[in-house]
Amino acid sequence: MKTLPMMSFGEAVKTCFKKYATFSGRARRSEYWWFMLLNVILGGCASYLFQWKMSVKAAVESQIGEALFDQEKMDALMAQAQACDDKFYPLLGLIGVISLILLLPSLAACVRRLHDTARSGWIVLLNFVPIVNFVTGILTLIWTLQDSKPEDNRYGDSPKYVFVEE
Repeated sequence: MKTLPMMSFGEAVKTCFKKYATFSGRARRSEYWWFMLLNVILGGCASYLFQWKMSVKAAVESQIGEALFDQEKMDALMAQAQACDDKFYPLLGLIGVISLILLLPSLAACVRRLHDTARSGWIVLLNFVPIVNFVTGILTLIWTLQDSKPEDNRYGDSPKYVFVEE
């Protein structure tokens, strides 16, 4: 039995997008976790931009009370607030589009990862059920951290272990 080397970040992302909506087969631990790292990085950037835009908008709105009786200052602040809104909503839309683009390959990679540990991918659907999702989320995390099963299973050949006849 021979172990194949770990996938690189680029290989994992390319594989997950190549298998965009493929829920059959198996995914190695490195494939799944590198793709989840991409999700975390993009989510973190989106969150940072969102929080930054919200703080700029809040700073502008906090000054409106001070400028209540100064029409010129009020007009300038209202223009600033409008400029924030003009940039904020497209940003929010972009974050939504990126989230939708990543949703299906993330679910598919998770299902394939569970298949690699010889578990059904249907478990992922329980993560969308309130209250139950807490328990299934922890179990899914534990199962995706486990090593691949070296033997072939009902979901296919092992993507990590190759059996070599000597």
